[in-house]
Amino acid sequence: MKKIDKKILIGITLVLVSLMILAISVGFNDISEDLDGVIKKTYLGKDYYIITDDYDEEYDLQYRSLSEYFNTDIDISNLYEKQEVMNYQEYSRFCREWDFEQKYNDEDKDYIVFSYLAYGQPNIVARLATVTYDEDATLYIWDDASGVTGDISAYVIVVPTSKDVSNVHIIPLYTEEEFKNIKKYNSPYDPHEITVDKPIIYLYPEVETDISIELSYPDKLISSYPLYHGRGWKVRALPNGNLIDLETGRELYALYYESEDVVNYKVENEGFVVEKENIITFLEEKLAILGLNQKEAEEFIIYWLPRLQENNYNYIRFASMDEINKNMELKIEPVPDTMIRVIMVYKGLDEKIDVIPQKLKLQERNGYAVVEWGGVEIK
Repeated sequence: MKKIDKKILIGITLVLVSLMILAISVGFNDISEDLDGVIKKTYLGKDYYIITDDYDEEYDLQYRSLSEYFNTDIDISNLYEKQEVMNYQEYSRFCREWDFEQKYNDEDKDYIVFSYLAYGQPNIVARLATVTYDEDATLYIWDDASGVTGDISAYVIVVPTSKDVSNVHIIPLYTEEEFKNIKKYNSPYDPHEITVDKPIIYLYPEVETDISIELSYPDKLISSYPLYHGRGWKVRALPNGNLIDLETGRELYALYYESEDVVNYKVENEGFVVEKENIITFLEEKLAILGLNQKEAEEFIIYWLPRLQENNYNYIRFASMDEINKNMELKIEPVPDTMIRVIMVYKGLDEKIDVIPQKLKLQERNGYAVVEWGGVEIK
């Protein structure tokens, strides 16, 4: 065996050490692995898939509302959501059952079908980045649902295939911005971009009534449903709270908007400090005092509970009517007999702080009533 020169041995050792250091440093940063339309990155030992482009082969993406199933006893998720390979007859039956256009008519092919719904959210968008095959098929999908109202938004992705596929897997994707937020905030969303969040408006006239609603600062709107424009919303309201959009004829459960904050909310010397374990009973009690019925309170709690339970404690204060009107005044014709507007202001805390308990006035509901709820996270 030939002897290795010491200088060469030292050089090899330095190269190996450099490679080890590089490998260690990569472990603490991003590891990228390219797929078509996707980059895989690893952060703190967890893999994230980032969407970079849309799938360039044949597929179909369609959207629809399932609002007729909202607030019913039907298990719509179990009925609608699919993640499977269908033959032609099954695919055709799915399209007929859910009122989708049947784009494909090749009886010799199978069809990979992924259908998903967002309950209580009127807006949803989706993108398919790529599909990979081995014995199974894997779809890489990004989607985002927004808004909160009495609606169900849904989509379906259909990929025709001649391959022999046993099962279908879904890999959720993130945008590059969402991935940056995960590394910075441990969440896909930037908490500093949170605004006056999810105000939802219910209308309860005593008899069927045509009602118009105008917002004082339409230029501050970020999102609305139905789309707010011109001189606002015009709906026909029934005593049970059901609405009909007079412009589109669409049946609604409530009106929704999201807007930029005008009031500079902050932690005051009054309010409540609530432990994570006590959030549900706290909200049930306070929302009843503030005038929400059980259905409205349930929807409020379902929306805000996951956010509040992320914190050990929450500072909570309910905004005054002056603050709420300053932020966004409602002009409603005909004028309601009872106006209830509940905006929860909150901030997550690691430890308890001392505050003076906020005094809440019992709100009664009489005659024709309008009810609104929403929330603001203190930045």
